[in-house]
Amino acid sequence: MATLADSLVSSSARRLALRKRPDLSAERQRYQGTIYWVVKEPVGLNYFRFHEEEYFILCQLDGNTSFDEIKRRFEKEFPPEKIRLEELQQFVGTLHRSGLVIADVPDQGPRLLKRRRERRRQEIIGALSNVLAFRFKGIDPERILNFLEPCFRWVFTRWAFTLWLMLALSAVSLILVQFDVFQSKLPTFYDFFTVKNAIWLAVVMGITKVIHEFGHGLSCKHYGGECHEMGVMLLVLTPCLYCNVSDSWMLPNKWHRVAIGAAGMYVEVFLASVATFLWWFSDSTTMFNQLCLSTMFVCSVSTVLLNGNPLLRYDGYYILSDVLEIPNLRQKASAILTRKLGEWCLGLEPPDDPFLPQRNQLMFAAYSIASVIYRWMVLFSILWFLNKMFEPYGLKAVGQVIAASAMYGLVVHPFVKLWQYFRVPGRLAQVKKLRLFVSACVVVTVVTGVLMLPLPYHVICTLEIKPREAHQVYVNVPGTLDEVFVESGQTVTPDEQLARLSDFELQRSVVELEGQEAVYNERIRTTEKHSHDDPDYRSKIGELQEELHTTREMLSQRRKNLSDLTLRAPVAGVVIPPPYQSEQPDDDGRLTGWYGTPLESRNRGATLAQRTLFCQIGDPTKWKAELVIDQADITFVEPGQRVEIMLEELPGEVLESTVSDVGSREIQYSSRSLSAKAGGDLATRTDPTGGERPLSASFPAMAPLDDSDGLLRPGLRGTGKIHAGTMTVGRRLYRAALRTFHFSL
Repeated sequence: MATLADSLVSSSARRLALRKRPDLSAERQRYQGTIYWVVKEPVGLNYFRFHEEEYFILCQLDGNTSFDEIKRRFEKEFPPEKIRLEELQQFVGTLHRSGLVIADVPDQGPRLLKRRRERRRQEIIGALSNVLAFRFKGIDPERILNFLEPCFRWVFTRWAFTLWLMLALSAVSLILVQFDVFQSKLPTFYDFFTVKNAIWLAVVMGITKVIHEFGHGLSCKHYGGECHEMGVMLLVLTPCLYCNVSDSWMLPNKWHRVAIGAAGMYVEVFLASVATFLWWFSDSTTMFNQLCLSTMFVCSVSTVLLNGNPLLRYDGYYILSDVLEIPNLRQKASAILTRKLGEWCLGLEPPDDPFLPQRNQLMFAAYSIASVIYRWMVLFSILWFLNKMFEPYGLKAVGQVIAASAMYGLVVHPFVKLWQYFRVPGRLAQVKKLRLFVSACVVVTVVTGVLMLPLPYHVICTLEIKPREAHQVYVNVPGTLDEVFVESGQTVTPDEQLARLSDFELQRSVVELEGQEAVYNERIRTTEKHSHDDPDYRSKIGELQEELHTTREMLSQRRKNLSDLTLRAPVAGVVIPPPYQSEQPDDDGRLTGWYGTPLESRNRGATLAQRTLFCQIGDPTKWKAELVIDQADITFVEPGQRVEIMLEELPGEVLESTVSDVGSREIQYSSRSLSAKAGGDLATRTDPTGGERPLSASFPAMAPLDDSDGLLRPGLRGTGKIHAGTMTVGRRLYRAALRTFHFSL
């Protein structure tokens, strides 16, 4: 209870009922030649960096010292520096809000509870704005890491690093030296990102990220740090592990901190290198080969685009921060950019901030801009990837929900920060109106100019190669393929035999009908002989003749079917094989029917169903690309536009053509080979008849091709790029927004 004597003493001379928490630990470190103290708060695993002067003030808080006494001690310890009581009180308040001091006063519980709820609310908002990387706290892995560290200590030795470097360079050299072979071995997008492989891809990502995080944890233990938090993280909807190695900030050697930050990539590059060799030299049809490719993809892409890139707040960012000896690099770069924009655009005088880098501030501002742009690029790439994954299975709406959630962090949050910036009391009054007007005019002019800038527009579509002006030879009557008299590329004349099929049941039916015809003929002759003597026989003659007529019609049809079992050339020309048919396993995994083309000798004895395309007769130098145009782009496609055609089986080759015809009727059924289910790029659904219908309304277009080198064959699929004039940036963004947040334009 305060006494009368206490009330007569100024507030700054009274005992300050705040004391430093006894469980805090601190390490003295040097950043860019300046001494700092890194303080660890062990309960929340929070870390703070203080100048020597700030740390001195923290240490003076023992629950008995007044503000005046702390001020006197400070000025005695750090002459000729001076500190005002207002500054001291503000700093002590910051320490209290950070949870580094204990207040020996009543009614602290409600305040602490309110602070905790506010912090929890901010964490939830931050998590919801980053749905592609959602964390769930887990266990304290200290005991696990203490057990594993002696077993893997050798991994962080110099000779192990040398072997790692040689292995990585060997893997890269293998790909670069034989890059054409590397491209040909890679599957297409839809071949790789099938539902089945997506599951294995998620498993591989989860396992590699677990190993990645253990690399961080073990390296932290190896260099003397601690790790008290390991949990589950949903990374691009894939469950994996995360390991909190923030304790590395307590290490005085910055290269040890760099090694801890790079340990995860160190492990992933090793896995990617080993997987590269195993994938290269293993059978491409095996699951093992697919898993190796998935491992190589996950480890290399995540290292190059995400973890190793300092523009994102992952391993590369912390490595750069430690190398430059600038903690909180992004926040400081953003603060510098904000101050520069405020000075240039609003005329605001930036206050002195000793915590910000004083040199190369333009570079830090450029870093902040580059990091924002790159975050947008990565986010849109991930959203595009998820959209491509979900679209073939009718789950595009799921990708749109994720996109809408992810947009918060990049669109809404910056506007919230801008609003908070101008809410600072007195800031609007300091704004120079002329500079604000000029800046607004410049921004509007630049944005308008960019939005109105016309850029070349290309329509990207899937396509299939087909013969041009060729006659198709179909199997009209199903049967067993007995003989093939021609081969691919052979010149034939009209009505020349191409192949002969057989059907035992059809032959037996013809013999039976011929027998029935003979029986009816004999019965009619016998009946006519007796009709002169018996009137009853005369009435039966009409019935027998009607039955004979029916039998002869059936026999004529059967004989025609029997004749149709012999396939003949409808016109003169060259035999062109039909599209290649892949092996089709049944439910038990056994191969059924035939595969390849009916012209191949291995398919002798196979049963060909009705409407099976046996071959085509035409000119082997005349082909066409049948383009499948989405309804959103069909209005931009016109005859005469240039088309660049890239085929999967001719990597590196670009074929030139022009659009000759654009169809006005929607495609009802697409080629099975173009379907995403068969490795193509077209999202389709299978209807009850077994046909493949495009999920999105699509229209056909044709582009003629001449092939004097004999490179083309029916059924080749690829991608076409139609040069469809120009489109402004604004219209592109408008269309992209519509296609992202609506099902159709």
